[in-house]
Amino acid sequence: MSSAVSTLGSEPVLLESDALYVSTTQLSEATYHWALILTDANCIATRHHWHEQRPRRAEAIEGYGRQTIQPKSLTGRVVLGYFKISHFSAPPPGVFEQICEGTFETSYTTVVDNRQHGITCRTFVLNVLAELCARGYVGGWRESGKSIQGFVDNLEQTIKIASNQMDSAYLTRFLSHRILTWSSSVVVV
Repeated sequence: MSSAVSTLGSEPVLLESDALYVSTTQLSEATYHWALILTDANCIATRHHWHEQRPRRAEAIEGYGRQTIQPKSLTGRVVLGYFKISHFSAPPPGVFEQICEGTFETSYTTVVDNRQHGITCRTFVLNVLAELCARGYVGGWRESGKSIQGFVDNLEQTIKIASNQMDSAYLTRFLSHRILTWSSSVVVV
């Protein structure tokens, strides 16, 4: 069973049920927004990510958010790729959200302060993946022969390299043909 998730102007991307993906969305050349996409048994896809929130006085400017993914991207941004996490077993209801909510103990009042303290959408995703490994919900690290941190570092490098290649392909296609459509790849990592 699979569900269609689409980017603006492209063909639907089929995601499997009860699966976990990392998505990278183009922000500017060679920079991406990282998010986790969790699909349930009914193929409902939910995005979990660290993002800017509407500032409220002196409160944190960024925080954890989750949204059910719409059939079409409403942002107009290009999802470069979906990276399916191998050997994933869905945690009991509420546990995934609990892990996400507890990933960063605090958020600062400015984006600059968050970056200086290593708080980004990418580190959010990587920390959640490490915690899922530690709790036994991602088992691929055992087969890799690496520590959890080594496994997560390898995932990060794989996703960065593939996203850079996809970004280059998208930009080349646009510059050569002035075509704004893009069919996101699904890569198993």
